[in-house]
Amino acid sequence: MSSFMQAAAEDLGIDLEIIYAERNHLVMVKEADEVLARKDLPDYLIVVNEKLAARKIIAKADEKGVKVFNLLLNFYGKQAEELGTPREKFKNWIGGLVPDNRWAGYHLAKALIKKAKEQGIAEKDVRLLPIAGDYATQATVLRDEGLAYARADYFNAEFFREIHCLWRRDMAFELVTKFINRDPDVNVVWAANDPMALGAIMGIEKSGLVPGKDVLVGGINWDEPALEAIKNGSLALSIGGHFMTGGWGLVMLYDYHHGYDFIEKDGPIIRKRIFSVIDDKNVDLFLRKFGSRDWGKIDFRRFSKACNNSVRDYDFSVRALLDS
Repeated sequence: MSSFMQAAAEDLGIDLEIIYAERNHLVMVKEADEVLARKDLPDYLIVVNEKLAARKIIAKADEKGVKVFNLLLNFYGKQAEELGTPREKFKNWIGGLVPDNRWAGYHLAKALIKKAKEQGIAEKDVRLLPIAGDYATQATVLRDEGLAYARADYFNAEFFREIHCLWRRDMAFELVTKFINRDPDVNVVWAANDPMALGAIMGIEKSGLVPGKDVLVGGINWDEPALEAIKNGSLALSIGGHFMTGGWGLVMLYDYHHGYDFIEKDGPIIRKRIFSVIDDKNVDLFLRKFGSRDWGKIDFRRFSKACNNSVRDYDFSVRALLDS
């Protein structure tokens, strides 16, 4: 996330400062308070709604006249009611960019079932085991909702009850091994992140089955070990790209700063299907271009409306990324 943002900032001439709170919501609020107490305030503050802590930051930044842009996580329930819509109650909260985790969960199931069909497994013969993360975070809830949509669309397939592995590879290895020993008919594994997908592959192998042949496994993240597993055939696919959200957010803020307000086209909170599929068809191309994670190869100005008159709608897909 940070290196992708930095590459975007360098292309766009943005003075970017990244402060780490280590996913601790109390530290995040404290760090934001210190920034907002500075003599020289930033033009924009990008915040993540970690454990619902962003509301306090939005309110204080609004008082200070600092424009706020929320990233990655949206607002729900009572907090959403209290905040309202950006630019209404808090005029300096200008909007946000949120990857569509619901779509990611749905598309992961859809892509896996499509792969199964390509291998000659009819929909009625699909036995899909879902591996969820924790029990409460937005990523878990929304990806599970996407999986529920897939259950409705692919009603001939059998979806087992999900197991929660807390985003951990070791726990996925342990629980998948036990599950397959109990029910060896599993032939598809849907994993809410790549570490759990890789743990599932280990469990499949320990059970005497061949991942990629006997059982198709898919994950979410585009982690480097996962992309290598796609190359060797043990992982069917990985859906990812959401770590790029910060860089794309900077493109939108750059355009906003130069008079191209994203609200005119998409509204203040933009939920984008930033997630894309990497599988055996495009993994070599992706690794050839970005295996080194050198995001400086990308010309971020090509994605900006202020820099590129041909841009009408923001396209943050993997295809657009590779074309750049």
